[in-house]
Amino acid sequence: MNRKRILCLVLCLVSVVTLLAGCGSTKPAPAQEDGFNMKSLEGVYTEEIAHRGTIVLTAVDEQTAAITVDWPGSAATRGSWDMTGRYDAEKQAVVYDDAIYIEKTFNEQGAENDKVVYTRGSGVFTLDRGKLYWSDETQPERGLNTFVYSMSLEEYRNAQSASDIPVVTPAPADSSALPVVTPAPTVQPTATPAPAPTATPNDLPIITKSPTDETVQEGGTALFVARYENAIWAVWHFVSPDGQTDMTYEAAASYFPTLNIINGMYSTMKLENIPLALNGWRVYCRYTNRIGDSDTKSALITVTAAPAPAPTTAPTVGPVVNEWRETTDLNTAIQGSGLSFSPPLDVVIPEGLSFKTYRYRSGIIEADYANGVGETVLFVRKANSLFGTDLTGDYNSYSTAWDITLKGLTVHCLGNGITSNTSTYTVGSFGYAICFNIGMEGSGLDPDTINSFVNCIQ
Repeated sequence: MNRKRILCLVLCLVSVVTLLAGCGSTKPAPAQEDGFNMKSLEGVYTEEIAHRGTIVLTAVDEQTAAITVDWPGSAATRGSWDMTGRYDAEKQAVVYDDAIYIEKTFNEQGAENDKVVYTRGSGVFTLDRGKLYWSDETQPERGLNTFVYSMSLEEYRNAQSASDIPVVTPAPADSSALPVVTPAPTVQPTATPAPAPTATPNDLPIITKSPTDETVQEGGTALFVARYENAIWAVWHFVSPDGQTDMTYEAAASYFPTLNIINGMYSTMKLENIPLALNGWRVYCRYTNRIGDSDTKSALITVTAAPAPAPTTAPTVGPVVNEWRETTDLNTAIQGSGLSFSPPLDVVIPEGLSFKTYRYRSGIIEADYANGVGETVLFVRKANSLFGTDLTGDYNSYSTAWDITLKGLTVHCLGNGITSNTSTYTVGSFGYAICFNIGMEGSGLDPDTINSFVNCIQ
């Protein structure tokens, strides 16, 4: 029996277990009557229509939850989201902005291939009349998905061990607070059962993938991915070059104050703004269940020094021709470039960014926007003699190049096919560029946002 058929049987078995648990449980979907408490939402929810997608929500505290979404597409594909949900009292909903979405594919031999579609995804979970509604704002074309309460976490972990479907959820602060639900009677399937899993509830977690070594430039980004079986909790650790210091991701965040650690308690961890001081350190993921701990192999982080900034003036006698200049005054930039220019409105700028400066020289002008640490991550540019890649200056390789039509204009995009890191178009004799997170495929702008920019920039 090939791997694809086995996966089909496994997915069918999971659907049967989920439906039986939902029918046998007398516990309704939780409700908030006397103030919000995330623990009242804790549990497993199943997509209402096809019963394929599954949400596992584990309360970390009264206002925060670790949330995973698993959505099989076929016997050979499935999608996985990991995010941290926070209760928003104004919206009366659970919101998130740190989701990592991974597409998993399996070939005929059963080998798994993971593709990170996006990181820092955002969205909303709302509860209404006993149903949980999920809206993925990063990919709004998915629409509004409806889920119904299916079973408790305890029931799900038992079903997980029986069906060999891995899900990482941090252990609750007080496991005794979990609701006690009488499991539904076991029904023996008449179809040929899937092969027995390699792990049982009495085994330590089994590591199926360890993170790989990464080399990154100072201030850059790296992604570390691990996989497992039979675990309920994951925590990433950092180990010093001499091996004498071993700290969790939370301690590492304090030890390296400029380092941004995303999803340190999931199988996929992202590091941003990596400092040179992290060179030679290693990371590994520790998986835990009720029996004990299992560690992945460690991955080495190699950090190279950022190149020295290019001189702002040429080492020659006399005036410098066509050098870049900066100003915060738009009229000065317009006069210096010789171009008319209307920058994008504040409402279309991605959340967390703010205006930094205008840069200009003869025949070209741009507006720069920075993140919270002052790094320019977005710029819009107009020129009367440069077009396409020559205008953006971005010579990175991207997996996908495609065109979209906005306002009758053809916008050429480079990115992952969903979000664009560089978007260029031409109006008359002028070239325009919108560049966001250059080189970070999967972290670009979606078509709606690009359309808003095109409507603003003149």
